Amino acid sequence: MKLRVLFSIMLLAGMAVVYTACKKSDAAASGPALTAPQVASQVALDITADLFGGYGGLDFSGGLQAPTGFGVKQHAQGRLLHAMSNPFCGLVIDTALNATETVGVDSTVSVSGHIYFAFSCTNDNVTGFITKDDLNIGVTTPQFSIVAKINENLTVASIDPTNDNSKLSMNGSLASSGTYNYKTAKKSGTKSFNYVLTRLVLDPDNDGDITSGSASFITKGTGSNGSWSYTGTITFLGNHKATITINGKTYNVDLRTGATS
Repeated sequence: MKLRVLFSIMLLAGMAVVYTACKKSDAAASGPALTAPQVASQVALDITADLFGGYGGLDFSGGLQAPTGFGVKQHAQGRLLHAMSNPFCGLVIDTALNATETVGVDSTVSVSGHIYFAFSCTNDNVTGFITKDDLNIGVTTPQFSIVAKINENLTVASIDPTNDNSKLSMNGSLASSGTYNYKTAKKSGTKSFNYVLTRLVLDPDNDGDITSGSASFITKGTGSNGSWSYTGTITFLGNHKATITINGKTYNVDLRTGATS
């Protein structure tokens, strides 16, 4: 699995939240409430951002390759320690974050919260990991302010531990929520997305494509002209496509663009 350098991810994530939240807030303001097709589109974009780093969590598109941010240089009897034992087996990252970055002259991004990450191994080979993120991201610019919260509680395992580029299975829960406030236009709103993932299969060789599995979701939000509240299910089809069912009606969606049909 290719881990991004964690602290850099969290800071850069703030700008991703800005971009995504702006798109969602514009949609919320376009009518009395988001329709089911609009919500299906937003769910597709949101879960993709959750799983592949757009919101600041880990990017799961890289498989189980060892993270580049760790190194073992000690020697034992003339050999590198990592030649004798996998240094990532037993490795646990359990840390708090609290950082603020100035972006430009008058904009800031702040990140705080907690990250837990632990590898699992079989016969000295990395075969999966557990990750738990609980992060708060704040963004302030002269035009708007955003406060977002991200939660991940996921278990990921290699389907074929003998293959470094094996497909991955994933189970667990994801949640993202936030509030936004446009200072100049005097518009504000809220949004929340909560998912339970069941037997997702990710293909690292195809840019993190989700080839199968399902998820249930609950989403709620308010915009300047209305609100929405929906529950539904996602069925992943591969090729970055899925079907999303809301109120008994099914929509075909593109997980990258949010286009629905």
